[in-house]
Amino acid sequence: MDEFVKTFSADLVEQLASMYGSPLYVYSEKIIRQRARIVKKTFEGINLFPTFACKANNNPNLIRILKDEGFGTDVVTLGEYHASKMAGILDEMIVWNGNGKCINEMSVLSNVRYVNVDSIEELERWKKISTRTGQIPELFLRINPDVDPKTHPHISTGLKKNKFGIPIDMVDTALQKARNSNLKIVGFHVHIGSQITDFEPFAEAISQVVELSKRYDFGKINIGGGWGINYKDKELDLSQYQRTVVPLLRDFEEVVVEIGRYIVGPAGVLILKVEYVKRTHEKVFIVVDGGMNVLVRPAMYGAFHGIQVLNPEKEDKIEVDVVGPLCESGDILAKHLMLEIPKEGSYILIENAGAYGFSMASNYNSTLRPAEVLITEDGEPRLIRKRETFEDLFRTIV
Repeated sequence: MDEFVKTFSADLVEQLASMYGSPLYVYSEKIIRQRARIVKKTFEGINLFPTFACKANNNPNLIRILKDEGFGTDVVTLGEYHASKMAGILDEMIVWNGNGKCINEMSVLSNVRYVNVDSIEELERWKKISTRTGQIPELFLRINPDVDPKTHPHISTGLKKNKFGIPIDMVDTALQKARNSNLKIVGFHVHIGSQITDFEPFAEAISQVVELSKRYDFGKINIGGGWGINYKDKELDLSQYQRTVVPLLRDFEEVVVEIGRYIVGPAGVLILKVEYVKRTHEKVFIVVDGGMNVLVRPAMYGAFHGIQVLNPEKEDKIEVDVVGPLCESGDILAKHLMLEIPKEGSYILIENAGAYGFSMASNYNSTLRPAEVLITEDGEPRLIRKRETFEDLFRTIV
C-alpha cells in the first residue's frame, strides 16, 4: 500500500465523494513537495534546471506547487504551455519537447528557454523560422542512443525503431545543417522512455550522450526523465542512480531534467464507487463507476495499479476482475486480482493514479471527466478542477 493511500479511511472517502462526487481524483500537496525535493537532492552538487513534465498531469494548481519548489516545465503542446502560464511559469523556465512541432506553435513558443529538436527535418524548419524572425530559443538536439529501457514498448523512446530523436550516426549531418545559420545549438537531449525502474539503461544512454557532448564541446545537457515508481514491487533506486549517473554530469555548466511521473504518480489516488458485484459461474466482476475513460493505463498498457477495498463484506480475498461501465470488453482496471469483495455502494481506491490519469482521461461513451481535489499541507481538501457538465461536453457543437 502506498504512502498516500494509508491516509484514507472509509469515512474520509465517503466525505470526499459526498462533497465532490465520484469518480474523483485526489492529490497530496505534501507528497508532491516531498518528491520534488528528492529530485533536487539527487542532483546535489550539479547546476540543475529541474522541469516538471506536464504530460503527466496538466492541472495548473499542481504545476504552481512545483513552481514554488523551483521547477520549470517541460511542455509538448500549446495546451501544456497554456497550463504552465496559468501556473505562473515564466517562458525562461519552459522547455519544449515533441516530435511534431507545427509552424503555428513555433510562432507562439519562440520565447521559451529551450527547445528539444527531434529531427533534422525539424531543424530545417527552425532555420526557416529564424531567417524570418531573427530570434528563436536555444536548441538541444534530441539523441536516439538505441538503448533498451526495459519498459513497456509503448513508452520506450530510445530505440532505433522508436519515432523519437536523431540517431547518433546522424549527429554530424544535423550539426552541419545548423552551420551557417543563426541557430544556437547548446547541447544534446536524451530521453529513452518512461517508468524505467533499473538504473543501468540510464547510465548506458547518458554516458553515450556525455561522451558525445565532450566531442562537440557542449557545456549543457538535457537528460530527460523516465524515473519509474513502485506500482507493484519496484521503484528506481535513486541511491544507485546518484552513484552511477550523477557523477557523469559534474563537468556540465547546466543539466536539465524533465521529471513527471516520479513526482505526481504516488501523490494521487482515484476514488471509484462500486455499482455491482457481478457473479457468474466463471468469474466475479467488481463493476465501478469509472473505467478506461478515467484511467486508461490498464487498458492501453496492461498497467498494474494497486486497489484498496474500503468496506469489504468480509476479509477473505478471492480472484476478481475490476471493470468499468463502458461498452467495451477492454474496459478493465484489473484482471485476476486477489481482493476482498466490497459492499455495493461503497468505494475503492486506485493507487498511484496521480500521473497519466486525468491527463489521459476521455469522454468516451459521452462520459464526463471527473473533478480533481488537492489535500493541502494542512490536511484540508480543496477543489482544483470542477467535474465536467453535459454543457461542457457539447459546448463546441454547432
